[in-house]
Amino acid sequence: MTTRLHDLSGDAVGDFVRERWGGLLEEIGAGAGERYAAGEAFPRGFLARAAREGLHRLSMPKDVGGEGMGSNVWGRVLEEVTRQCDEAAFPLVVSMSTSIAFTLYQSGDAALAENYVRPLVAGELTATLGFTEDADFWSWETELTRDGEGGVLSGRKSYVTGGLLSDVFLVYAGSGEGRLAACLVRHDDPGVTLTPANGIGFQSAGMAVLTMDGVRLAPERILTWTDGLDHSQLYLNERRSMQAAWTVGRMRALVDRCAARLRTATRQGRPVLDYPNVAAGLGRMHIVTDAARTMTHDVLDRQARGETDLTYDAKISAAKHFSAEQSMLIAHEALRVLGGHAFYGDEFYGRYLRDCTGLIPAGGTQHSLEITIGNMVAKHLI
Repeated sequence: MTTRLHDLSGDAVGDFVRERWGGLLEEIGAGAGERYAAGEAFPRGFLARAAREGLHRLSMPKDVGGEGMGSNVWGRVLEEVTRQCDEAAFPLVVSMSTSIAFTLYQSGDAALAENYVRPLVAGELTATLGFTEDADFWSWETELTRDGEGGVLSGRKSYVTGGLLSDVFLVYAGSGEGRLAACLVRHDDPGVTLTPANGIGFQSAGMAVLTMDGVRLAPERILTWTDGLDHSQLYLNERRSMQAAWTVGRMRALVDRCAARLRTATRQGRPVLDYPNVAAGLGRMHIVTDAARTMTHDVLDRQARGETDLTYDAKISAAKHFSAEQSMLIAHEALRVLGGHAFYGDEFYGRYLRDCTGLIPAGGTQHSLEITIGNMVAKHLI
């Protein structure tokens, strides 16, 4: 059944998320801190349950089983899911999978829609991106070579979000003469190995190293032999807006938690919020969070109206950049206003800080976005 969301105000979206998935999000969030400390991925069964309850369907077109609500609704819902669910890895993995589903849908390929998009929308499959090699495009070791009408893929992706929870990987690889290919790899393909990856944050997101040793791919699994760079930007452009939405949701959760603690804390017999420096710190946290939220909602609305550049949109990149920077700023502010409590009294703040460090390189490093946008300004392109 399709439920329309006509009011996109914060309260309405929050109520919508609580009504449809509140119980599930509470269940997923239970034990998040313990899983994080143990480096244990959240149970993948939650992904299928959320899909059955309609979470994955919201933004996808109706002809592939979606509800067709658009990116403006989905981004706001993702923000609220991230705010309400203490397991921050869950909405991150969901949004990676739905972003890939949308990218595959945009190809217009009926076979891809039937074999991948529909199962992704239904939660029968989960997809993620095989991109990172700790090097730039032109230094990658992963190669796709021709083998008759198909190809053979070998290489290693060093850090794959949700890799241990995923069935399908959208992999980018060199294909000779400085060109990039894009292809689909299954977790059970012969020659595919997944091992846990270690990083600073996202300890419960099932991060993985994806190794491919002579993986044979049928031609229908090769999305492009030569236009992988443009294809990747099509994915990353959409992905950046959803990353910003996730970030804003996490920022709002931190401000909520910090404010709740400050309302009950005292210093020298006085409520700490009576001290101007503490109230000002909380005010700064709210201001930058609201600014990041406003920027993000603007690009989500522009996407829904079809006003964005599909391959590289400077406003989307700016929203990703700004939200990532401000997420770190409010983490530092929380340490100042909460004191030792943020360091040792509540493990939430440590999880938040570790995860948000990953936003700096994700979706294009901050410096690369600054360089691209700066060049566009210099050339009067924006």
